[in-house]
Amino acid sequence: MIETVDEALRNTFAWFEVNSGWAPPDDDTLVEWIADGVCRCPDDCIVAPDTWCEHGLASWWLITNELQKNDRRARDRKGLTP
Repeated sequence: MIETVDEALRNTFAWFEVNSGWAPPDDDTLVEWIADGVCRCPDDCIVAPDTWCEHGLASWWLITNELQKNDRRARDRKGLTP
C-alpha cells in the first residue's frame, strides 16, 4: 500500500517504464482539473490533485510538479537560470 507522495511518485515512474501509450495532459486540461478540485492519474483514475489512486499511481499534478522540480535541480547543477 502506498502511504506517501514519494512512494506514489516512485511507483508511477516505475509504471511508466513498463507501460506505453501514456501522455501527460496539456497545461489547459491540468488547470481545468485543478480548478474543479480533481485530477487524473496516468491510468485515468480520478483523485484529488495532491493524492494517488488505489493502484498507487500519483496524480498528474504531483507528477508534473516533480518533473518541474527535477528540471530546476538539473539547471541549478549546470549553473543555468530558468
